Amino acid sequence: MNKKMLTMILGALLVAAFFLPFYSASPFSMSGISGFDVIQGPGKADKYVLLLSPVAGLLLLIGAANNGNYIPSRGILIFLALAGLLYLVLRPVIDGFDIGKLIQMLGIGYWLSLLSVLGLVLVNPKK
Repeated sequence: MNKKMLTMILGALLVAAFFLPFYSASPFSMSGISGFDVIQGPGKADKYVLLLSPVAGLLLLIGAANNGNYIPSRGILIFLALAGLLYLVLRPVIDGFDIGKLIQMLGIGYWLSLLSVLGLVLVNPKK
């Protein structure tokens, strides 16, 4: 499998994971609150930082399908996706939430997104 195809698959996984549970009672439960539900729900404006991951995944998918013409660059897109995912964990911790409980609450959507971004970091093609 070449790096272009792997980038397309991981970008699609990043988009799909946004609709899976980000918060749930157990990490492998398919019921919970998805990233899409968080965006639609009430709350502060900073909840829109979550949109960085699926938008970056979509742009990575389009860029890979367009023979590696990423706009903005592939590295920036991966950084934005990772920043959106880390913000989801770091913001509650800064507000005083227990990190151990937070990690237990994170669902399969979050972990799939994080694995996709880490995979994109490792598969960074050099020109």
